[in-house]
This record gives sequence, structure tokens and C-alpha cells, in this order.
Amino acid sequence: MMSEKELKIKAFEKAAEHLKEALELNDYMAENPELGSHEFNSSKAMVELLRKHGIETEYPFAGMATAYKGVINPQYKRRVAVLAEYDALKGIGHACGHCASGSASVLTALAFNDMKDDIDFGVDIIGTPDEEIEGCKGIMADNGVFDGYDFAIMVHMGPVNCAKVDFIALDGIGIKFHGAPAHAAAAPTKGRNALNAARLFFDATDMMRQHILQEARMHGIIKQGGEASNVVPDLTEIEFITRAPRRADLNGITEWVKDCARAAAMATKTELELFPVGIPFHDLYVSGLRQKVMDETFDELGMEYDDTAGMTGSSDIGNVDYVCPAFHPMAGIGVEQGCHTHEFAEAMTGETTHRAIEDSAKFMLTLIIRLYSNEELLERIKAEHREYRGL
Repeated sequence: MMSEKELKIKAFEKAAEHLKEALELNDYMAENPELGSHEFNSSKAMVELLRKHGIETEYPFAGMATAYKGVINPQYKRRVAVLAEYDALKGIGHACGHCASGSASVLTALAFNDMKDDIDFGVDIIGTPDEEIEGCKGIMADNGVFDGYDFAIMVHMGPVNCAKVDFIALDGIGIKFHGAPAHAAAAPTKGRNALNAARLFFDATDMMRQHILQEARMHGIIKQGGEASNVVPDLTEIEFITRAPRRADLNGITEWVKDCARAAAMATKTELELFPVGIPFHDLYVSGLRQKVMDETFDELGMEYDDTAGMTGSSDIGNVDYVCPAFHPMAGIGVEQGCHTHEFAEAMTGETTHRAIEDSAKFMLTLIIRLYSNEELLERIKAEHREYRGL
């Protein structure tokens, strides 16, 4: 059996052999962005590359047309899930960098596949569609896809390298107020104003803010507010998001927001329709030990990092972490504006992103090999996770 150092050297050599293919995969997806749950060409390109190199891959997977699962060393019970994202944002393309993070995960899998006889653990690469809206990792987690893994890992793109990612719980709420149309001048008494209901709702949630956790967040938009200024609006639609540090903190806040919608409907004599927007996202737990291991991985690779920068947001990676420990550091591409900007999307085929793909694969290879070469460290991480999550 190879030593930890020898395994890492060989892993880097194998990754270097596949780097060109991984960068071509990234550039193809960056130039041909596809929205969540419709990533048909992107997922096909990833699967074809995995199969080209002999990785047995189930596609479609888990009842999702654009999900997949590639299996390396199926004979081993000890297994890690390497997660790959590839959905883009509406109107702005790959401004969250999923083309790059997904390509880095594919590169990691290709390197491990080439050295599968040298390792005593299994690697599954799981293609997880639609992180931005539906949160398919959460659906997978609910359906047992991540049961039995020692841990899961991926690297996201960001402005700088960092291990401190504060992903908080999120609920997406869809709201429709159904009123009655009427001529706004000739017969206003016959109307029931759905726009007034929407306005009352936003006023009510604004009044909530002083009475909820300081770290909580609430924000939303009016997607539909009426068709003509001289007609009483009979339909309005709102998309609203609530967030809080932990799922237990958020449940009560979300229900309070729904009460605000119910009250607004009652006050305006409109009918209310409530529905989820995507699935609930849970919080990601980054323990002190897990952060230390990631920081030490950055150090080992000579990658400068800034954990004071951090990143606050929400992602379905938190749902994975409710099942098994999940690693989700950031690899910097040097774009100060950060994710979800035109500048970030434009950088996806550039030199800094190409370097980040290579660095991300090295990061995952290094961390995975280290944990499976140090069983006591891996067990400490798993035990800490079980205690925190109450598993």
C-alpha cells in the first residue's frame, strides 16, 4: 500500500493528465449555460467524459433527468461522495461558477479512477442538478442518496480561497393574492385589490424585523402586480425568502411570514394561495476541526486563503450536511464583485478560473487522501458531526 505522500503525488500526476479535458468541459458549459433541472447537454458532457475513462455511471439518476452517479471501487464500504454542480442562473449564465466547480469534481474523479487499485476506499461522483432554485441535493438527501457516506465534498468558486462558508437555512415562499377586477374609477367598490394585499404583506414583514433574530434575513419581490393602472388588480404574485442561522431558528420565522400573508388577505378580502419555491435549504455546519483540516489543506498546497472574508448565503449543501459531514470550501478566481454578477460569469473561461479548477481538484484529492490515511482524524470528524446533528 502506498504512503499518504505517495498517493498524493500520484493523484496530482493523474489530475494533470486529465486537466485539458476538464478545462474544455468547463469552457463548453460556460459558453452554453443551462438552467436548473434543464442541464441536459451539460450533464451529458460530464457523463460522456466519465464513461470515456471507464467510470461506470448511472444516468439519469435518483429520478432526476439531469442527475448522475459514477462509481469507483464499488467493493469498498468506506466511501466519499464527490459532488458536482452544473446549473446556471437565469439571464446571467454561470455567474455562480458551477461550470468550474463541477469540472473540478469530474477532474477529481478521473484522477481517483486512474489510481483505483492504489486506494482502499470508494469514490462516488454525484451530479447534483438545480442548486439555484429547486435544491436537488435536498431532495436526494431526503431520499437517502447520501446515507452511508463517510463525508461529502465539493469546492465552490468565489472571490478568494476560504474555508469559512456560513450557509444558513432558507425557505422559499410563493404567495398569490386573488382579488376581483373592477373599473378603478367607475366601480371601485366592486373590486378587491390584490396589490393592496401585497403591499400590506410587505409592510407587515418589515414590522417583523425588530422582533426576530438579528442574523435572520427576509427579502422578496413582487413578480406580478397588475395589468393596467385603471383596473383594480385581481392577481398579485410574490416570491419571498426567509433565512436564519439554523433550521430550528427559521421554522418559526417562516410561519410568522405566512401569518402576515394570511392577515393581508383577510384585511383586503382577497383569497390567498401559499406554495413552496424550491425545497427548504438547511444550514451548513463548519466545525472548528473541519475548518482546521481545510485550512491545513490550503497550507499544504501553498494556496493563500482568507477566512475573515467568508461567504454568507444558502445552499442545498446544508441538507447534505444533515446526513453526513459536508466539506464546501471556496476557490478564489480573483473577481472582487463575487458570485451572481456579470463579471463573475465573464471570468469563467479565463486563466484565473482555469487555475482554480486545477487547485480545487488538488484540494479535494489532498483532503480525501489525508482523511482516509488518518482514520482517527476521520472518526473525530464523524463523531463531532453526529453529536452536533443529534444523529
